[in-house]
Amino acid sequence: MKPFERIIRLIEIHLLIKEEKTGAPIEVAEKFHICRSQFYNIIDELKDYGAIVKYSRKHRTFYYENDFKIANTPFWKEEVKYFLEKKLSIHIEWTEGL
Repeated sequence: MKPFERIIRLIEIHLLIKEEKTGAPIEVAEKFHICRSQFYNIIDELKDYGAIVKYSRKHRTFYYENDFKIANTPFWKEEVKYFLEKKLSIHIEWTEGL
């Protein structure tokens, strides 16, 4: 997988979790054309950054149990910033909203 695809996938999954609209694990994996174990690897990566990710069987969605913001993580501040500034020549002002 290309670095850009990885960044976009992680951000998109983060936003689905934040909005509590992921669906069941197999559904979200199919949506992103990945296997379920790859999806759980992304969940583990978010947990490594400090997210407390839970799954509600009743609502069939993943959700954050804490006030997790991806913009506060090393992933965002290092990987995304490097990619946008060096690879795409885009300067970004960081937001705390994500």
